[in-house]
Amino acid sequence: KWIFLVARCISGACIGANISSVICYSTEYAESKYRAYGITIFNLFASAGSVAVVGLASVVLKSVGWRWFIIITYTPTVPVLILILVLPDSPRFLCVSGRQDEAMAAVRFMAKLNRRDLPKNLRMTCYCGEDLGSYSIILNKEHRRSTVTLSAIYFGNIFIEFGLIVLLPLLFSSHLCGTSQPTSHQKCQILTQSELQSVTVATSGSIFGIVLGLFFAQRMGRLIPLRVASFAMIASIGSLFLCVNDSFTLVTSTISKVFEAIVNSIIWIVIPETFPTNIRSTATGFINGWGKMGGLLGTGCVYFVFYVSPYSVIGIFLSFSIVSFVGTVLFKKEGKNAVLKDT
Repeated sequence: KWIFLVARCISGACIGANISSVICYSTEYAESKYRAYGITIFNLFASAGSVAVVGLASVVLKSVGWRWFIIITYTPTVPVLILILVLPDSPRFLCVSGRQDEAMAAVRFMAKLNRRDLPKNLRMTCYCGEDLGSYSIILNKEHRRSTVTLSAIYFGNIFIEFGLIVLLPLLFSSHLCGTSQPTSHQKCQILTQSELQSVTVATSGSIFGIVLGLFFAQRMGRLIPLRVASFAMIASIGSLFLCVNDSFTLVTSTISKVFEAIVNSIIWIVIPETFPTNIRSTATGFINGWGKMGGLLGTGCVYFVFYVSPYSVIGIFLSFSIVSFVGTVLFKKEGKNAVLKDT
């Protein structure tokens, strides 16, 4: 048990670091008009993977057991490792680090990979000599408001996202809504096929949310859809108090996942646009760290509070959705079509 727990902690830490790196990497390679598409594609694959894992569990978990299930789900890490070893570092990061030759080599490598011709005399210039990865910069007067508000938004949103991942199986398996005597689970029980399918459907709402997030962010800018989706999430979380039956819970939880994914997808578009290259990865990691802390507390909240008062869990989720909405109101930077002026 302890070996599995330690291994899972290491895996979680590595996933958190990879998310921050991939977001910065995809942003720094794309020009402004394509930037949101690159980040959204990453988010789509991440969410599709989450949905696929739940769907795969409903099909093979009982037949092959949890050990083989974990082995199967980790097989995609092999091609990922190969790509990490092959792809060059970000040219923007290399350039602001004073490594112009390596930056140009990276640009030419990616041009060749995409079958594009570059002028032989192409040169790049950038702002060098600034502190790289400084926490004092992301918390200085210029960036403090953005750092704090985005951290609060992401903390509240991931608190709800991870909490819902744990809450939904409990809601469906306990039949809390629409029955006079809900099933009481005081120990782990295997979900039925129907319950796993309900969790898969609810989780798939995140895929639609990511697509909608890109659509609205490209047409309306970042701030308006971020605030509207955050407010709508308050309403959708609050609707979970109207516990009519399992079907109603499935619909409302799916809608909650849609709006939560819209907020998440726009946040990941906004973060790289808000901070310059010399502190982009630091700011992304800092905000992502608060999100992971929210995810930890969200899952812990469900485990410790659900068996005492299920409706208290929904109330806590509602409180954090309000915190996220307040953060979207206080955040002021519109990043649509913003040019990264480092190079």
